[in-house]
Amino acid sequence: MNKDAKNYADEMTKLDSIIESKSHNKNYDTGELVSDLIPKEIPKFTQGVNINDTNYQDDMYSDDQLKRHADAEMNPFTVDGIPSRWYHNKLRSTWHFDPKGDSQEQTFNVICKFKGDWDSGIKRALSRSQEHTIGNYRKRSQSLQDQSLHDGELLDVQRASGRDDVSCMYYDTICNLKGFDENGNEDWKIDDHPAYKPFFNMFKEIGMYDVHMSRVHIQRLGQVTPFHIDQQMRYARSHWRKRWLDAGADKNPLKLRRVLISLTPWDYGHVWQFGNTYYQGYDAGECVVYDWTNMPHAASNMGYTPRITLQATGFMDERFEWLLEHGSKDYVIDV
Repeated sequence: MNKDAKNYADEMTKLDSIIESKSHNKNYDTGELVSDLIPKEIPKFTQGVNINDTNYQDDMYSDDQLKRHADAEMNPFTVDGIPSRWYHNKLRSTWHFDPKGDSQEQTFNVICKFKGDWDSGIKRALSRSQEHTIGNYRKRSQSLQDQSLHDGELLDVQRASGRDDVSCMYYDTICNLKGFDENGNEDWKIDDHPAYKPFFNMFKEIGMYDVHMSRVHIQRLGQVTPFHIDQQMRYARSHWRKRWLDAGADKNPLKLRRVLISLTPWDYGHVWQFGNTYYQGYDAGECVVYDWTNMPHAASNMGYTPRITLQATGFMDERFEWLLEHGSKDYVIDV
């Protein structure tokens, strides 16, 4: 264990920890007890009971799709009679889902490596982060899609583990559109503390001109983000609709991109999996891009140092397109 990693591990001991599935664990959005959200029983498997919907890469929260969901006589993420995020991912992605497939296939791209000092940013995030579980993190009240997908996620956890909840991560939000203020103007949460300046510099350098969400994502020993495909639920919410539709992203979702930037080097037990391929041995500062509409991925920590990543989602300019075609981890950007 290197000295810096040990320091970060010790910083994590100061954070509050939620005891999974206990009564004090509340959904951050609605205030409901997670224990009250847990399904009382798993619905009966009924093959072929789904709604007639489109694949993620072709249609993501268009007005037509939201109407289909609203008119459906079941949870729109139902697969074979059971609401499920994971099985809906498999149903509506075009990836092959062959566990015997090539373990070296290219499932992600490293487009650059940042170089600089962001130690104070890490420490700020470690001091402010909240624990997020499958039960408490989803903004259930903000759209039909949020609530419906969350119900499916809770069933996935129960079916796969026999448990009521799973601790996924800690994170501190740097940038996010919260909604509208009383005058109808966009109400943004932007943390412009000097410690986070290197992170905003990173976004600028890769051409993310319109940052929609960014957070420092931290996993401790035993935390896991189960396999999933990003469904970017915010664009089904009313305060994001105009931005999404004006960009034409409902019919071309990859106009939106998500990047993952490792803030600490890989250490034993740090797991990133994209499709059939593991991402390991990386350096701090490496920036990863993947097809979020199709590529299943997961992350976990079975090691003794925190795995710390900067996540950002937004619209990109021609700088990003250049990096996607020509960049690599050997392309170093000072921030």
